[in-house]
Amino acid sequence: MRAGCVEVDAPAAGVHRIRIVNPDHRGALSQEVLDGLLRAFADTPPDARCLLLASCGEAFSAGYDIRALGQPIDVDRAGRAIAPDRVELFDAIERQPLPVVAALNGAAFGGGLELALACDLRIAARSASLGAPAGRLGLVYSPGGLERLARELPAGVMAELFLAAATVSAERACALGLVCGVVADDELEGESVALAAQVAELAPSSARAHRAALGALRRAQVGMSDAAREELGQARLAGLASPDFAEGIAAFREHRAPRFGAG
Repeated sequence: MRAGCVEVDAPAAGVHRIRIVNPDHRGALSQEVLDGLLRAFADTPPDARCLLLASCGEAFSAGYDIRALGQPIDVDRAGRAIAPDRVELFDAIERQPLPVVAALNGAAFGGGLELALACDLRIAARSASLGAPAGRLGLVYSPGGLERLARELPAGVMAELFLAAATVSAERACALGLVCGVVADDELEGESVALAAQVAELAPSSARAHRAALGALRRAQVGMSDAAREELGQARLAGLASPDFAEGIAAFREHRAPRFGAG
């Protein structure tokens, strides 16, 4: 069944698959996609025991939708659309009692990386990669976004992503424990369904209790002080109004390297 940019099906017993259908924009998290995913995660069938999140096209998700900014860039709109502090979809996934598996068929960048890491288990195609190219956009990430990523990523990897705009290959992500397996691109669909089916075969009461406990442990490990959140929030607002952000977005739209000033 398909509704807007999201389709759902049941590829195996107990498995409810939710798929992003936005291939022309590399799975970008437009408001339509976010709303569709939110509805899909809220409306799971009673016989579902595991959720499988997948995507169509060459990317899992290239991240928050730059097209939503409009021209000229409105700072308030940009703050709501690009790496906001709170994303209702991620809160809904966190509250979801069922285990969630993500099938990474390609790039998971920015908001797409947040989405992938909101899931419990990830399996990746060999061509997949992880990244957070905020520095290429002149963007200061929100406190909430950084906290979500830091719950799952080692500190050194966070530094690579945000200070060097590095990307992490599927193989390295597996070595770091960020994905539980890497398979050939044409095997991802079958292997991801098999993994989700394996989860669905286990005792539901055990899976729900363990998912809740593991989530609580992750949330307890990372959190900014109020003062640090305020400082970063002010830097983010200043950044959204800065020439660097304007240049980063212009370069993105024009498919060229950004030319930042002295800062």
